[in-house]
Amino acid sequence: MKKPLVWVFLLVIIAVGGYLGYRVWWNAFFFTVERTDVNPAPDPLDDLKLVDDLLEDKNPEFDPQMVDRRDYEGWQINKSAAVIRLDCPDIRPDREEEMTELYASYADAAEAASKPWINFLPSANMLDGVAKQFDDGLYAALDLACFDGNPACLPAPGSAVSFIQAVFEQLPPSSPAVPFLAAALQLAGKPVDVNVDQQAEVDDWVSRFEADASQSKPISFYTWSEDLTRVWKFFRFLQHPFVQTDLRIPIDIALAMESNEERKQFYADLIDFYSQLTNPPESLNLIQLTTDGPNLQRLMEIHGVEQEEVCVFPPSTSRETELFNRMFADGSPGQMNLMVELIRRIRSDEVDLRPRKGSGWYDHQVYALETLLLPGRGAENQKLLLTAKYKRRLIQAFQALITKRRETHARQLAVGDATSAAPPKKITPRLRIEPCATCYLRTARSYAFLESFLTAAVDGDALSQIHGLREGGQRNSDLQSELAAIKELFYGFYLVSCEDIGMDPEITDQEAVDQQAAYAAAEKWLSNLNHPDLAVDTRVSVPILNDPVTNSTRLWATIGIRLCKLDAEYARAPMMRENGQSEWQEVEDHRLGDANYVIAVDEFAEFILRGRQVLTRGELRDLCDRHKTKSAIVQALSN
Repeated sequence: MKKPLVWVFLLVIIAVGGYLGYRVWWNAFFFTVERTDVNPAPDPLDDLKLVDDLLEDKNPEFDPQMVDRRDYEGWQINKSAAVIRLDCPDIRPDREEEMTELYASYADAAEAASKPWINFLPSANMLDGVAKQFDDGLYAALDLACFDGNPACLPAPGSAVSFIQAVFEQLPPSSPAVPFLAAALQLAGKPVDVNVDQQAEVDDWVSRFEADASQSKPISFYTWSEDLTRVWKFFRFLQHPFVQTDLRIPIDIALAMESNEERKQFYADLIDFYSQLTNPPESLNLIQLTTDGPNLQRLMEIHGVEQEEVCVFPPSTSRETELFNRMFADGSPGQMNLMVELIRRIRSDEVDLRPRKGSGWYDHQVYALETLLLPGRGAENQKLLLTAKYKRRLIQAFQALITKRRETHARQLAVGDATSAAPPKKITPRLRIEPCATCYLRTARSYAFLESFLTAAVDGDALSQIHGLREGGQRNSDLQSELAAIKELFYGFYLVSCEDIGMDPEITDQEAVDQQAAYAAAEKWLSNLNHPDLAVDTRVSVPILNDPVTNSTRLWATIGIRLCKLDAEYARAPMMRENGQSEWQEVEDHRLGDANYVIAVDEFAEFILRGRQVLTRGELRDLCDRHKTKSAIVQALSN
């Protein structure tokens, strides 16, 4: 018994010794390297082939009067001829875990970035997040006012529901328009009596509408209350398109409307109101419909609308829907990325975002985003040297911000005293917000357009009597005050951004802006980022294309807020002087330093749902909460 045990013991010793010897040999000649891949995953934006700006293309002129009003350790700084380089370095997931998270709100992201070693900078996305809450509240309040006439002043005495009720009462009893309008009133919570056969038709209209979730399912802020849900369903139902072979219903409604001049004027005012609040209609309205042998193709050409159809309340057009209607008139987009296609065509000038004659607020809002795709068109272009990675970041901002603007319109479619001191040791860019100056200016002008339109459209001081809405109630300020404040704030953001990069503001005398007050408003806002609107969940989705070939719906979404690095340094040095009597001198290279910021940005996604489906904000947010990363969220959305 002992000999076998001895042999077993010897074999174990030999095996252990052999293994240890092998490890010694391996470590002597080989080693293992752990490497974290920091290259961004390929995405459709790669096809845009972005390149770094060249310094020789930037030649801003020196203006000796343009002095930064902030103190630089007792010295004055003039950045009029300086150029700031902006870059977005790659993220190291192994060292910067907080940069890979997706957050529900800007407040959450800012809290994650509140580390002593992080220099947090408000991004263009974050500033737009404040505007988004105001926009939603304003649109919700005005849409509800037009729906129920309370207060009875938008856009004229009466309401959309009472208008439809009055037209319904004027219809011949046998008209096919009777069950159609009865269905609309039922969806509005104002059912009317019809005979048994007509009730069956009413039920059929309602059931077919409800079966098409892409039309009937309330999204955006329309889930905030039952009243807003009725607003969505009523107006969306009356956007039903009637084509050349199916005109009996709209003709009967048009005839009944024309029997009363006051009623007809209310309808015209309502169409004009939404043409400016969102954009002009893409289809013919009842006034444009001739009731004697109408030819829709001819009428479409006369009135300059995009679609050969007529609606009671036509939906508004937009550049993106016009583009996609042209692109996919004869087929499915397949796997084409619609957002990238839109971006490509804006960058190539095939799609011009400049507001056209008759453009509404939405066109002005989207035009504000143009320089995110074409930074060369911004007045700040000569002041900023952008790397390809930062240009990608701006394009990602465009993706998110146009999605949020569109979601608001989903239903219808802002020097110290000189003293003798030693020069500061380092001169670095001192940004207070992401330097997207033209975007802020055009946003302010979009609010100026909205203010001018509403002041002309609304009787008396009605705006001062209405409060914007938020989920769960009303916003604190009345619409008149809040609209003036948000306009002033974005003018202020523009002025702050101009000063940060050393650019002369281009506010015209016609704009009548109190620049000191606007600057002060922006400084006050930036001094404390603890704003309630920044704590609102930002995740939203909006349908962009229904594809009958594949029986699917394409959607755009923002699925969370993430942190992004932003580095700034002078590519061309600013000028410096000790006081107002000293000569300006260029800052020497050894005194120049870089500034490293973290900004909060939206994560965008485009995805496809089977059938004619949409997602409410709640449904999207529940899914995002269950799947924490973009890849997991997109995969879950696509299943």
